[in-house]
Amino acid sequence: MEYSEIIYLITNANSEDEIGNISSSQISSKKVYAKKQSIRTNEFYNAIENGITPSIEFVIKRLNYSGETELKWNNGIYSIIRTVDPKNKFDIVLICSQKIGNNA
Repeated sequence: MEYSEIIYLITNANSEDEIGNISSSQISSKKVYAKKQSIRTNEFYNAIENGITPSIEFVIKRLNYSGETELKWNNGIYSIIRTVDPKNKFDIVLICSQKIGNNA
């Protein structure tokens, strides 16, 4: 499997206006090459038990990940719901759930 998919890791920040309203805004996105893989069965059922619906996993190089909570892939926005450390110490797995209604 190759790192052939292009994803964009999104960095968000919360800001507060003069009357105390908090809003989230996209600060930047970082282009990263990833391996796309299907959700494993046990991961899917564990997430469903917690009310989360994972839809896809991406494997990226660990040095590219800085704790981002969202990514963009194929014009869809995904929440990174969990990360997994595989046996390979150079990679990290991002388990994602698509955000419905937030296409960019």
